[in-house]
Amino acid sequence: MNEIIVDFTVLENLPANDRILELNLVDIFLAELKRLKRIVAGMGLNAADSEDVLQDVSIRALKQSQKFGTKQECIRWLIRVTINQCLAEHRRRRSFRQKAGEILKRRQENEIFQTDKKAVRAEELEIVRESLQKLDESLLGPVVLRYFCDLDSKEIGQILDVKSSTIRGRLRDARLILAKRLLERGVEP
Repeated sequence: MNEIIVDFTVLENLPANDRILELNLVDIFLAELKRLKRIVAGMGLNAADSEDVLQDVSIRALKQSQKFGTKQECIRWLIRVTINQCLAEHRRRRSFRQKAGEILKRRQENEIFQTDKKAVRAEELEIVRESLQKLDESLLGPVVLRYFCDLDSKEIGQILDVKSSTIRGRLRDARLILAKRLLERGVEP
């Protein structure tokens, strides 16, 4: 617990108002801490945020170089600073909530867009698969070897024992057939 240490021997010989001037603003802060806590709680801040606000107020009290005429002026200053710190905390939280809300909104929109995009892509992939299955066997083999195995027409011709020029013709025919089927189903080739 914080201890308030005041040299009362010096204060005994001073008039009442002068005694208050000798008290440090931090000492008045500590004496008024309960009231300041009630103010912070009344401003709607939770315990953790109230501790932050009160810490900021105590730092401001430590840095304060202005001389106050009476204890009441010190207390009024502390209350004003406490209220201002609470309002600043509310503004900071409001700004954070707005920015966080915008980020969440964009993330949700992006997730919806990505979900839609994935659904469209899955549907298109299924249409391509169906179209490939309907291809003639003489066309399907060269298409698979060329586009799924990255073989050139010479290598495909050697594997299928067909001339490379015939393979190129079959690949062209297969591409035209697939493009037509995909366009009929509404998919851009």
